[in-house]
Amino acid sequence: MTFIAPAGTPIRLADLFQLIPRPARAPAGDELAQHLAAHAQHSQAWLLSTGRAAMTVLLRAFKARAEGRRTDVIIPAYTCYSVPAAVARAGLRPRLCDIDPRTLSLDLDRLQGMDPDRTLAVVTANLYGVPNALSEIEEWAQRHGVLMLDDAAQALGATYAGRPVGGFGTAGIYSFDKGKNITSLEGGAIVASDPVLCNEIDRVTAALPPPRAGHTLFTAAKLVAYAMLLHPRAYGLVQALPFLGLGRTIYDDSYPIARYSHTLARVARSLYVRLAELTAARRHNAAALREALRDVPDIEPIALLPAAEAAYARLPVLVPPEKRTVILRTLQSAGIGATASYPNALSDVPEVIALIEPQDRDTPGAREVASRIMTLPTHPYTPMDLPARVRQLVFDALRA
Repeated sequence: MTFIAPAGTPIRLADLFQLIPRPARAPAGDELAQHLAAHAQHSQAWLLSTGRAAMTVLLRAFKARAEGRRTDVIIPAYTCYSVPAAVARAGLRPRLCDIDPRTLSLDLDRLQGMDPDRTLAVVTANLYGVPNALSEIEEWAQRHGVLMLDDAAQALGATYAGRPVGGFGTAGIYSFDKGKNITSLEGGAIVASDPVLCNEIDRVTAALPPPRAGHTLFTAAKLVAYAMLLHPRAYGLVQALPFLGLGRTIYDDSYPIARYSHTLARVARSLYVRLAELTAARRHNAAALREALRDVPDIEPIALLPAAEAAYARLPVLVPPEKRTVILRTLQSAGIGATASYPNALSDVPEVIALIEPQDRDTPGAREVASRIMTLPTHPYTPMDLPARVRQLVFDALRA
C-alpha cells in the first residue's frame, strides 16, 4: 500500500551525487554557512551536528555572554522536548510560558507577566513552520534586556513582517534533521551578528570534536535509503517497521555535540538552492488542505498571524480531543501520515516537571494543543487528490 510520509523533503539523484568527494575551492560547509547567514540577515553562521546541538551551544554562549548573572530561559509550554533538554544541558533553568492554542505562539499576556530580571533568554518555537508573534516577542526582549533565541528548526523559509524566521532577536537556529524543510538527516546551524556573542560561539565551537568519518559514511548511506523510501510507493514499507520508532517522542539530554560534516553539508547546500521551490510547494499543499477542511465541523487549522508567511513543514490543525484517535486511525489506515505530534505539554513531561517551578505547571493553552493537535503532510510528494481524500475521511471519522 502507498503511504504518504508525515513530513520530509524529496532528495533527487543530483542531490545524492553531492555525497561524492570532489575538489572544491572552499568546503561545502563554509558555503552553506554563508547562505544561511545571508538568509537570516545575520553576519555569521556556524554548523553543528544537530539542531539540538546548535541550540545547546548557542545557549552556552548566551550564558557566557551574560557572565552567569541570569539563568532562566523562557520557552513555549508546547514545543519539541529537545528544547528544555538543551536548556538543561547548557546549565540553565527552563521557565514555561503558556501558548495561544489558536496560533501556537507564546501567549503575549503570559509573557508580559513573567519576571525578566532573572531571565537570560526567551526562545520561540515556530512549530511546523508557522511563525510566532516574532516582532512582539523581540520588542519584549529588547525592552527588558533579555536575549532572544529564534528557533527556526522547523521554519526555514518562513517569514514574519517580511523578515526571515530565524533572523529575529539576538540569534537563531536552523535544523537539517529528518522531517525538516531541507535535510541531511542530521545537522543544524546557528546564525548571529553580535560581536561579543560571535566571539563566544567561535570559542565554544572551536573546542568541539569534528564529525567521525564512520558516522558520516553511515549517515550518507541512510540518506540514500531515505531518498528512495520517502516516496509514497515505498514509504508503506518504512511505516510497517515498528523497530524504527517513527513518531515516538522522548526526552533525551544525552545527544552528542560536534561539528557538522562537510560531506553532508554538500547535500544540504544542494537542497538550500531549491528552498524557494520546496517552500512554494508546501504552501500550495497547505492552502489546498486548509480550503478542503474549511467547513468541516470542529476542525480548526492553526491560524496564521497577519504578518506571517508559513513554510509549513506540516499543516497543524486542532480536532475534537474525543475524536482525535479515530480520525488519526482513519487517515493512517488510508495511507496518510497524520500525526498527533508531541503528546504532552511540557508541564506534563516528568523530566521537565523536575526542572520547573510549580507556577510554571499552569499551562492550559499548551494542554489544549497537546490533546487536540493533528498534523497533515504538506511535502512535495503529497498527491493532488490528498485534500479531497482528507476531507472525506475526516467527515467519515467524525460521524463514526
